[in-house]
Amino acid sequence: MIYLRESITNETPVYVSREKKPIIKLFHKKDNSLYMKDFNPAEFVGEELCIERNIRSAHYFLAGRGIYNCQSFIPYADADKMVFGVGIASRSFYEPGYQYKSVFDYGLEQYDKDIFDRMLLQTKKEENRQKLCDDMLQLMALDIYMGQTDRFANNYLFEVDKKQNIRLAPIYDFQHSLNSSSLGNDALSFGDLQPFHTYEECREFVRKYPQFGEYLESYLGNDLASTIRCAFAKRRMNVSDRAISYYKKFEEEQKAKIKRIVR
Repeated sequence: MIYLRESITNETPVYVSREKKPIIKLFHKKDNSLYMKDFNPAEFVGEELCIERNIRSAHYFLAGRGIYNCQSFIPYADADKMVFGVGIASRSFYEPGYQYKSVFDYGLEQYDKDIFDRMLLQTKKEENRQKLCDDMLQLMALDIYMGQTDRFANNYLFEVDKKQNIRLAPIYDFQHSLNSSSLGNDALSFGDLQPFHTYEECREFVRKYPQFGEYLESYLGNDLASTIRCAFAKRRMNVSDRAISYYKKFEEEQKAKIKRIVR
């Protein structure tokens, strides 16, 4: 795993803020204050994977609550004495003119069966249905590749425009992924959008939605180490050889699971 102290450098930009109580849970708000949480590099990696695949996601950066109200990015060498610890932060992705809803707003409950298909029934036009379907399939494929263990009802949202077209909102919360010990040997991912308890359930879903299989298979050509290095380089952070070795092994395990599904 990647630890903050082994990856941060004096030049790493850190956003310094004196916000009294940054929100640490959801994106269910409309202002522009910070969401902050403990450091976990999976957030950076998830965002970078989304960028590579043209999937909308939240943007993550390093930030700390400081004794001075800089409200700006400064090098870690300068921020170290000004902040009370450094974590990962992001801002609301809410856009004016759009509504943001969870499955609860559609009368669904966490752990309900067939949330995927029932959300498709909320669309009014076939074109919108296809786009929403594609959004969700891409999220689910990404979650299996990353070994997501926390894609439950509060960790994804839907974006609704003025014509009531529904799309998946930018993806957020990759924190509980890239961790073999959380998954177990045969687990694929954990979430309620479309739970897969067995490989056969997943293969059956691929037969129903062949595009899902294509998205999964596309990750077989991915290089997680390259993605991680890119995500960290953008933030002027380092990645140790030890961490890269760990994530290469993790990727091998996830690719083996994907092959069991699509081949």
